[in-house]
Amino acid sequence: MSFGDVSYLLGRAHGIIGNVLTKSQLSLLLSSKNLKELRAAFTQTQYNSVIGSLNFETQLEDVARKLKIDFAEMLVKFYNQTSSSVQKKIRLFSERYNAENLRIILQGIHVGMKQEDIIARIVPVADYTLEYYTKLLLMPLTKIISTQMDSKLQKELLKAYEEFETTGRFTPIESTIDQYIYATLPKVSRKYETYVNMKNILALSRCITLGIPAYRYMLPNKFIAKALKAHNVSEVLAMYNYQPYKAVFSKYIGQEDVPLHELEFAVERYLLKYWKKTFRYGTVFETDSLIGFFELKLAEVMDVIRIIVGVSAGFTESEIRENLLFYGIF
Repeated sequence: MSFGDVSYLLGRAHGIIGNVLTKSQLSLLLSSKNLKELRAAFTQTQYNSVIGSLNFETQLEDVARKLKIDFAEMLVKFYNQTSSSVQKKIRLFSERYNAENLRIILQGIHVGMKQEDIIARIVPVADYTLEYYTKLLLMPLTKIISTQMDSKLQKELLKAYEEFETTGRFTPIESTIDQYIYATLPKVSRKYETYVNMKNILALSRCITLGIPAYRYMLPNKFIAKALKAHNVSEVLAMYNYQPYKAVFSKYIGQEDVPLHELEFAVERYLLKYWKKTFRYGTVFETDSLIGFFELKLAEVMDVIRIIVGVSAGFTESEIRENLLFYGIF
């Protein structure tokens, strides 16, 4: 690893993060009563040059796509300006989002979503362009699975697809993608291990809520195995009532109906706070600070999209604020 490469990229990263929306700009966006007002408010921000001439009222999906492409192009620039060892980390980081994109595509086709709606939800990352994903959308599900470059993922997805055809449940496919992501993230950084454990807790909680045998849809490790016999979500969470898991889950212990979407959001916010600290105090002797920057930058982009979608849907300022990740921790 070249310390000079990491130092240069970190300098650029701090410059980019330093150019986020100010509190007054954020308040201006959130106070917009409609898309026309919001578009006018964006002219006062650095995002105006990214959005260009796009009209919020008629080109909302194009706006979201443009913001995501801007993130992807930034990631590729970082990828091209560093040594092979750091490139490997960025490629592994991208695999997580490629897997998420694959989930969106397979599920979108399964439920009959329009192609443009599926593409609008995808985040293109290093080595994976929108053109690549557009081509996948023209293929049947089995063909999409068979084109996956990772042979292990391809094999497990084909097995999951066979079960899906028999039962009609999409859960085996989702679970396979989850487990692929959980296996990949610690290769990017060991600091993802706590996050992976939290996601496994969520996966088990989801299985219990749906009445699905967890052992069929998870790859239990020593950490999660002790909770496999739990009867409800609250009981699962009580088994992990110690730090760092307690910081996220303790408030839900004892609740009869635990809202899984809230748990999911709490985990993502915990992760983002963790990466914010890592990025702020990271050094040129490790790549974790760069990974922290990528996580923060993507969360920022997705928050801007949440603001646009929230205003479009008629949500109040407080409702939109509650669903912000990046701007919720800054």
